[in-house]
Amino acid sequence: MTRNPPELKTRQRAYDLIASCPGLHLREIARRLDIDVRTAVHHLRQLEKRGLATGIEDGGFRRFFPRTADERRAEVVDARDKPFLGFLRTRVPLYVSLVLLTRGAAAHAQLAEDAGVSPSTLSYHLGRMGRAGLVVRQDGKYAMREPERIARLLDAHRPTQDLLDRFVDLWADFKL
Repeated sequence: MTRNPPELKTRQRAYDLIASCPGLHLREIARRLDIDVRTAVHHLRQLEKRGLATGIEDGGFRRFFPRTADERRAEVVDARDKPFLGFLRTRVPLYVSLVLLTRGAAAHAQLAEDAGVSPSTLSYHLGRMGRAGLVVRQDGKYAMREPERIARLLDAHRPTQDLLDRFVDLWADFKL
């Protein structure tokens, strides 16, 4: 049986994408590759079957992470960091994380105003982030639970440009 080069090219593009942006979810991968979701599922399953990718369930999403292409097939992202990185691939949690890392603790109302989202939308995201161990509420304000770890993840796996466009000034203020 001969291999179909366009199929292999698409699979390589899928691997390259998750290697450059670990933690993207299935639909985002399909959108960025400009392929339908079923095609993305096929290629991502093949990458998982060959030990080149790992998928994890994350609140109704399936997020993908690369494994090394060498014979070890080692995880590129530590298992403990995968849920956090998933949050950092989402607009509101990313922005909340950047605000808290650069400005310190912040009140709910201020975060909602800065993020440009309704208080209920922010509450939803803060609840998920809190259950995941990303943020903690102290004295009526929210703060990062492990700021050094999150800063390290942001530095190692920078947010994609489409997520940063809205927050360029805040990203410029972010320092390790």
